[in-house]
Amino acid sequence: MKKSDVFSMIEASVKQEASNLNFRKILVALSGGADSIATAYALKRVGLEIKALHCNFHLRGRESNDDQTFVKRFCEKNSIPLSTIDFDVDSYKEANPGVSVEMACRNLRHEWFSKILMESGYDRLATGHNADDNIETFFLNMLRGSGSRGLKGMERDNGKIWRPLLSFHRKEILSFLDDNKLDYVVDSTNLQSDYRRNFLRNEIIPLLKEKWLGFDTAMDKTISNLETENNLIEHYLNNILKETGSSLEVSTILESWAPLLLIKRFLDPYGPFVKTPEEVLSAINANKPHIRRWRLKKGILILRNGKLFIEIGHGKSRS
Repeated sequence: MKKSDVFSMIEASVKQEASNLNFRKILVALSGGADSIATAYALKRVGLEIKALHCNFHLRGRESNDDQTFVKRFCEKNSIPLSTIDFDVDSYKEANPGVSVEMACRNLRHEWFSKILMESGYDRLATGHNADDNIETFFLNMLRGSGSRGLKGMERDNGKIWRPLLSFHRKEILSFLDDNKLDYVVDSTNLQSDYRRNFLRNEIIPLLKEKWLGFDTAMDKTISNLETENNLIEHYLNNILKETGSSLEVSTILESWAPLLLIKRFLDPYGPFVKTPEEVLSAINANKPHIRRWRLKKGILILRNGKLFIEIGHGKSRS
């Protein structure tokens, strides 16, 4: 594949998708890395009105500040408005015990992104996630024991976040940057395998690519197939669980072709603990007349009179 072909593919894809979705104004999460620079540049080139958002977590000392300076210069050169924010990750972790550095950074940036998106009137927040990120997400979720909902990878557009480069692999994006003589920064922590995603990216996936010819193509197809199959499952579940907060008949669960999945999805909005769905199904199968209760993170689950329902707060039930 020629570099000029890669360039035209990325630009044409972004332009066509933005037109199909009727996007005009886009916020861009801009770290300064290859993927985010390619995203911002492509969106700008196809004529969208964009604004860049940069988070400085101050976790890498001078390197973090250098990244911010790089982003500022890139935006100035390409006439892209920029907003930046400084975060104190240690203070956030102290206020939220048990939260990892990764999760703290994720929560902080998403809260800020969501706030700006809600207040600014922009159509979406664009991120630089690509096809390699999607493959890494597949393996991360597989190793967590996920079903098709997690294995299908990231959504291209979920109504808030748009991932315009999700169909392109990192090597194609790097060619796009090279073709346009665009520099980018490299986060030194991405070269370390301390985090699980980095371990997969730096050590496991390269080994798989050595042994399996056409690894990327096969994984892209697998993820696409899982997305199609998950859409069918979601359609089925949505027809049964029409409204969050409504009750669920035991008879409906027992007649379902996937009773455990139905219970899990019913409980999702209330933060169930890992074993709760299995315990509920076991209690239903035992068919004992007494009332059963399970404490969830956002309420109490009650099994009574052949029905599951949620009690929220001080005795307020959703049944």
